[in-house]
Amino acid sequence: MTKFNLFKSAPEGNTSNSTVASQDKEKGTAAAAHHKRPASSRRSSYESAVQGNGVVLAKNERYSHDHGRPASVNATFEDGVVMESGFRGYLVVFGGFLTILAAIGYVSIYGIFQAQYNESYGARGSTQSAISFVGSLAVGFQFGFSIIAGPVMNRFGHKVILWSGCIIGSLGLLLASWCNELWQLYLTQGVMFGIGASLLNLAATAIPPLWYDKHRGLAMGICFAGAGIGGLVLGFIIPALINAVGIYWTLRIYAIFHFVCTAFAALVMRAPRQLSGPPMAERKDTINLAILRDPGFMLWFVAAALFGFAYVVPFTYVPSFAKDVIGLDPNVKGGQLLSIMSGANAVGRVLIGMAGDRLGAIRVAACTFTLAGLSCFIWMFAETEGALIGFSVMYGFFSGSFFTLVASITANIVGLAHLGSGLTVIFLTNTPGNLFTLPIAGQIFEKAHDYKSMIGYNAAMYLVAGAILFFLMFYNRWTKRVDSV
Repeated sequence: MTKFNLFKSAPEGNTSNSTVASQDKEKGTAAAAHHKRPASSRRSSYESAVQGNGVVLAKNERYSHDHGRPASVNATFEDGVVMESGFRGYLVVFGGFLTILAAIGYVSIYGIFQAQYNESYGARGSTQSAISFVGSLAVGFQFGFSIIAGPVMNRFGHKVILWSGCIIGSLGLLLASWCNELWQLYLTQGVMFGIGASLLNLAATAIPPLWYDKHRGLAMGICFAGAGIGGLVLGFIIPALINAVGIYWTLRIYAIFHFVCTAFAALVMRAPRQLSGPPMAERKDTINLAILRDPGFMLWFVAAALFGFAYVVPFTYVPSFAKDVIGLDPNVKGGQLLSIMSGANAVGRVLIGMAGDRLGAIRVAACTFTLAGLSCFIWMFAETEGALIGFSVMYGFFSGSFFTLVASITANIVGLAHLGSGLTVIFLTNTPGNLFTLPIAGQIFEKAHDYKSMIGYNAAMYLVAGAILFFLMFYNRWTKRVDSV
């Protein structure tokens, strides 16, 4: 393998880098000879990442090759950074897949728990919107807690947040199995599990892109296909467990499954050695808010916020719709519909990731958001099980594109140097939607006394988000920003 020189002296006159520059100088001619190669063959990952960006990205930070320091999600990419890939890269992607399967796959099958809680807590007088707030808290904290998870990952490294997410998420599910009040579920299955999922989600999103360049979209598609595969498999297993051992033992079994998957991921996932970070005293920012001055990033910001209001509604309400409108068993048939939706979601995430690599991440995201919104009209007028299956396939296939393409789109807009900051902000903007969309959908349903208004609300969020991404695509062409469509 050709070796690249990862360490460059600081520019003259830049006093902020004098310490690192002197360290580089002391490495002597041996290190220079070890990494030397023709200048004409150099390919600057940093330059390709930031070329044409509307944001001026700081290049005055240098990262020392110290394997003992925590890897930073905001690492600066200098000339010739090598993505290791190979077996270790595949292992990292597999760890990300298991993390998403156990932590985020829960979102895909939460509708099964929702149907059970509607029966048990609804009989005590709790409203559907109040019960749905359990799922909203979990998804809301999954994205909202990234404002804390991001700086923690920068400060202590990804191993800390991987193990913390593993333990906190598993403990939340385990404690939920002993809850008998709704507020207790808010704290355990909602807040605790949501915090654990946030920590795991950030690691699974931030680490794999560091290992791949050309096939980054495919790698992320495989990772996030875990949510669809998890929903596909668990959509059959969870209802069977509930019927066999009850909902509380089902939660305990799922807690064990969650711990095993995420503990394995915590053992195998790490950043490439080249990206080991500097002593934290040398860092200036944990989150670079200068990216908010880029109009392109703000368009992506708004589209991501609207996506937060749209994604989880069908996964939560399809089992109830199947029971109330078509007369199907919400546990068996509802679980099967969620499995179909999740299976299509898994296939879609991989193929959409490949399409994003070839056609452009923003272009593909704009099209898939629009198609996901249009698919909601099939759900709106569904009167048979076949129509509901058709909706489950179409919506499942197109709805998960955000998770597959979020790293590529964010890196294209703000550059690889600030991928961590960009992901933190984008996940944070998802929070209001994920936190309040299920109560909003529940309120719309309770006031309208039918599902059509609620489904229309869901479709509108996707269609407006898709329109914004189309505008972002043309804005990038107008500003001649490369690699961003």
